[in-house]
Amino acid sequence: MSRSLPLAIIGAVLLLAIGGGLMFFKWKQQQQPSQTSPIIPTVEATPGISETQGAIETPGAIETPVAVETPAAAGTPSVAETPATRPVPESLHIRGGAAARVTLEEYGDFQCQPCGRLYPVLKVVEQDYGDRLRVVFRHMPLHKHEHAPLAARAAEAAGLQGRFWEMHDMLFENSPRWTKGVDTIGPDAPPSRRLESTVLAMDLEVRDVVFRYAEILKLDIDRFKQDLDSDPIRARVESDRARGVGLGIDRTPTIYVNGHLIPAPSSLTSEGLHAAIDAALAGKTYEQSPTPSLATTPRAPK
Repeated sequence: MSRSLPLAIIGAVLLLAIGGGLMFFKWKQQQQPSQTSPIIPTVEATPGISETQGAIETPGAIETPVAVETPAAAGTPSVAETPATRPVPESLHIRGGAAARVTLEEYGDFQCQPCGRLYPVLKVVEQDYGDRLRVVFRHMPLHKHEHAPLAARAAEAAGLQGRFWEMHDMLFENSPRWTKGVDTIGPDAPPSRRLESTVLAMDLEVRDVVFRYAEILKLDIDRFKQDLDSDPIRARVESDRARGVGLGIDRTPTIYVNGHLIPAPSSLTSEGLHAAIDAALAGKTYEQSPTPSLATTPRAPK
């Protein structure tokens, strides 16, 4: 008995030690997640969304990355902001009723004196018929009028900014002024002397005038100057002129009503234009009256 008691005590101590060690090992394992256990991510609010907008944190949800705005997502630039798609000259300059039964088409030259005299007559005719009449203007700069191409380009350059007809009107209303120079009469000469002068203005003077007109019309001046001599503008003016040449037009102004040529003098008077338009409204062919009137400007030989 005396020998077995110490052994029993030793055995009991060993068992207690082993049991305590096992318990301590299991406790440590419980304090660390195993490699195969799922890790619950931390959910953070998406930047830019406040709590008042209803953002809800859902346990186990995956954080949504913030969307990066791309050029496509930011929206397509407007036509005016995209150089590759800048406005092009209008294929047709129309004033009046879009659905009018009668179309009056003028081939004109801004430096042509008869065109200048027809301008106020035609303005009254437009007012008389309102939406029943559609007016189309086409460029026909004659070779003998050295400033006519520049004036036509000025109207087209203004047209790129939505002011074709305003520049058209201003050029015709002031044609006796911008076509006359100051070389021989001097810059201090009275307006009456300038109007009587037969000396044409220099190209530089005419450019200064159209730049001033562009300022009055509140155009973008830098853009206007750039467009004035651009290839698309030159091509637009030449397209009208070539069309007129193809029709055999050799003088300005030349007027068509519903495609029917209205020769002078009827095309240059209020009475003649009214008669032609009234006939077209009635579905009839207009016959020219022999009433004398303003003369047209014939085309000079090349």
